[in-house]
Amino acid sequence: MNIFKIIFHNFKSYRMISILIILNIIISAFVICFSYGIYQNYNVKINEGESAQRQLYILHTSSKSPIESSITTGMVIDTVRSLSKETINNIDYFACEAVIPTSAIEMNCFDFSFSYKDGKFNGAFFTDEQYNSYDKIIAIDPVLRTEDAKNNGITVIDIGDWSANCIGNADSINVNGEDFKIVNESLSAMDGLMIAPITAFYNDTPLRVRDNSWSVEINFKTDISRSQYDEIVNAVSENMGNNAKVPDMDISPVTELFYYRTILMISVLISILAALNFAVLYRFVLQKRIKTLTIFRICGCTKLRMIFTYLLECMIIGLPIFALTQLAFDKLVLPMLSNIFEYISYAYSPLLYLVIFGIYAVSSFIVLLIMISVYISRRSIIELRAGDK
Repeated sequence: MNIFKIIFHNFKSYRMISILIILNIIISAFVICFSYGIYQNYNVKINEGESAQRQLYILHTSSKSPIESSITTGMVIDTVRSLSKETINNIDYFACEAVIPTSAIEMNCFDFSFSYKDGKFNGAFFTDEQYNSYDKIIAIDPVLRTEDAKNNGITVIDIGDWSANCIGNADSINVNGEDFKIVNESLSAMDGLMIAPITAFYNDTPLRVRDNSWSVEINFKTDISRSQYDEIVNAVSENMGNNAKVPDMDISPVTELFYYRTILMISVLISILAALNFAVLYRFVLQKRIKTLTIFRICGCTKLRMIFTYLLECMIIGLPIFALTQLAFDKLVLPMLSNIFEYISYAYSPLLYLVIFGIYAVSSFIVLLIMISVYISRRSIIELRAGDK
């Protein structure tokens, strides 16, 4: 008997059921791989824990006044640049302030709200190129070029009020003793009279002790994890030394352990359920092929040989399709899932795929062997002949 001719004949004769068998194998392979990856993704979260917070503050250790903290702009920039890509991807933006004397306003409060992505700083009112040039540039409200400038000013809570001066047609403004080139004049009064990127102050400019409590705020997109918190603590220690500290954070394990354990149990049972589905579908094929079975038995084919033939047929159909589905999952589906589940890609390896393949192969072999053996053993040649009539 040519097993491949039998498979081809069966596919033509029972096309719909054959398609269902193939879909069953493909879906089973996908679900087994996906379930394992989901479990591993959340297993990492369980082990490292998450906080219920999305804000983290870097606090100063000393200050002379609400205007000066022990943290400087240069320290902040170096700290941000030292963070890993994984942590940066979960940070929405950074925020801090500095109160600095200028030639246009006695004391100006610069609000530094910026983000960092792909090794580049960015923020409002300036291009990415301007942010990352580290040039001393500034954006102003056009009102500073008019006599109405004196009617505007800056008010900083707990610090004071300062009136503005007319700068006329000047191309630059003196900020803390240095000339800053004017590159933008489209600000409104709501945005402040002057704004500059934090990278223009890559020096020892002290940050403001905002509200007498904190100097730098980090806002995250999702809850802060243990690994992200520890990385920021280490970065602050390395770049700011004893000048700053990160408060302790209550990071507790994810609580839905039962849910994740259930996922693990399901992923283990799927192989058996998939094999049972295969067996049910294939049993329908065997019932339709009762005449073929009768002919083989009358011609002297033993029960053992028939069992082996049908089992080999199932393995030839099932295992290659399962392996190809695993390959498609790894090359096509996994890259897309990695954008949603950050740790899922770390769960897979060639060895893991081989183990999953082995589990499915063994489960299918055992379940199908039992089903085919029971089906063949219950039918004697006499019964087959009677049924054929």
